[in-house]
This record gives sequence, C-alpha cells and structure tokens, in this order.
Amino acid sequence: MQINFAKLAKKSVRASAAYSSARSLVSKAKVFLDANENSFGSVLPKISKVDLSRYPDPLAERLCEQYAKYAGVAKNKVLIGNGSDEIIWLLLLAFVEANEEILTTAPTFSMYRVFAELLGLKVSEVALEEDYSLDIQKFLKKVSAKTKLIFLCSPNNPTGQTVPCVDVEKVLRKGKLVIVDEAYIEFSPQKSCAKLLKQYPNLIILRTFSKAWGLAGLRVGVALADSAVIAILQKVRAPYSVDGLSQQLALDALTRSAKMKVAVKKILSEREKLTAALWKLGLIVSPSEANFLLVQFPSGVSATKVYEKLVKQFGIVVRDFSAKKLLKNSLRITVGTPAENSKLAVALKKILK
Repeated sequence: MQINFAKLAKKSVRASAAYSSARSLVSKAKVFLDANENSFGSVLPKISKVDLSRYPDPLAERLCEQYAKYAGVAKNKVLIGNGSDEIIWLLLLAFVEANEEILTTAPTFSMYRVFAELLGLKVSEVALEEDYSLDIQKFLKKVSAKTKLIFLCSPNNPTGQTVPCVDVEKVLRKGKLVIVDEAYIEFSPQKSCAKLLKQYPNLIILRTFSKAWGLAGLRVGVALADSAVIAILQKVRAPYSVDGLSQQLALDALTRSAKMKVAVKKILSEREKLTAALWKLGLIVSPSEANFLLVQFPSGVSATKVYEKLVKQFGIVVRDFSAKKLLKNSLRITVGTPAENSKLAVALKKILK
C-alpha cells in the first residue's frame, strides 16, 4: 500500500517548519553553551545517570532504540511521548482538519473524544454489541470520505475485549490512518497487531509504560508507526516533552522485562480469582483481557451507590461507568494485590447484604 503522508498532514502542518531545539541540532559535544542552561549544575544531585541541569534528548533516541528491539521494529518507527495521551493529541493536531472527523467505538477510552472536541473536531462512533464485541461490518460501513483517523482500543478500556488483528486488517484496507491503542496488550493472549506494520504504513500502534511495566508515575508512552508518520508527529510536538529522568527509568525498565512478565502473570491469576469472587456475589463480570474487570450490578442495586459506599465506608476507590453508553449500572475494577482484592470482596459482600 502506497501512501503520500505529506498530503495526509493538515495544510497548516505541511506549511510549518519543525522547531529545532538546541539539543536536536548537536547532541554530542564536550562543552554545551547553546541552551541557556545553568552551567553550574542542578540544585539536585545526578539521579539515575541523569544530569538534571541539562535538557533531555528531545528525540529520546536511546529509548527509541531499545524499545524498537523489544517491539521488533526499526528504530525510526518509534516515537516516545509524554504518555500515550500526548501522542493521541499529536495525531489529532497533525492530521485532522476542521471539516474532517475521527471514528471510534462506544464505549471506549474517553480521551479520543475529549481531545478531538477540544480541537473542535467531529467524533463519529459505532456502538459495541451487548457482549461488548465489535461488529466489524457495521464499523466498516461507518468509514466515510470525512473519516481521517480511526481509533481502536484493544484490549478496550473499559470493557476489556480485544479487536482481532484480522478485523484490524479489514479496517486498514480502507486506506485511512488506523490507530490501535494497545495500552493493555501485555495482559492479553492476543498478540500485538504490530506485525501488520510492514504491510500497512497507515497503521499506528500505541503502547505505554503505565500498565504492565508499572510506571504510571513517569508518563511515558510509545507510538509504533511508519517513519513518515513519526516525522510528521515530531513537527507538532513540544520540545523536550519527555524528561530525562523518565527516559532513563524507562530504559532501565526495559532491561527488566522478565520481572514485568512475572508481575503480569500474578495479575492474570488474581484476575481469575477476583472474577470468581464477584460472580459468587451475584454480579455480572465481563470477560477481560486487561488488568481490570467491568462489573454490572443486578437490578435493584445501584452501582453508583455501591461506589459511594466503597469510598466512604471502606476507603476503596473504583470507577463508576454507569452514565456511559451500554454500561448502565456498571463499575470498572482494577485487579489489585491479593490483600486488596480480598478487602474489596469483603466490602462488597457487606454492602450487598
């Protein structure tokens, strides 16, 4: 598939020149007197090999190189962002004109819509089925001439199901830019759709260090995409958006992938135990391929009131999704430690009585 990415970018982006930060011009030298940094150093000592008095690598090249090895792609197909949220924002900013729209599912990760509406863009949605699966034929019919970006969250937040890569491929054949958000992919038995990158340059994969890697406090996200897409996103991003400490700690994390996999295995085990405990309480638990469960409460029991009692009486916080489309009377519950899950089960049992 041949794609002219230069024409896909917004007119304003095509006409603009990318900002050249001091460190992007020359990154290796003996003396740096180019960026108006404090030459006498930071008030803090070096932390984890990072000199905090200097600006970070604006392209996060070392992290891109190591993540490329982890993901099995070329280095020039990796972009590091300030969380995957920044990358979603950059995609909308770079590609979608005011008279164009994005297409996604409902319910799904809310930031696709939030960011699009902040930019004054139209959002088109296809409702999931009652079992939270995606009717791919119905979805394909919704793709129109105005569709510029397509967002598919897999595993989907907050429902937990995946979109099969064979269905993703059907969407890709429409020739639109397709973003597959794989924030929770490490918890799923389905393999990443990144294998389709070689065949489809219109595919963009989103990943994060916030979930399986346990680094939510760092705000490090990843995009895997055609090098031409990466170049366009670099044009619209702010300089130094990912700080040096986060880059270094993410690098350190990649050397501990075995530890991450052990943690994932524990979470999956706890997910099964928690699922069984919730079913035992008479709750409806949707099958999940992520590190959370979507739980529907029976008629006569208000999920919102249960949520409030969990917070006020037991100090347990979950997410109330009752107001969302197709999620009536439902809570999303993150899989915790054995002790946390036990406290939750005991609290729910008392509330339901």
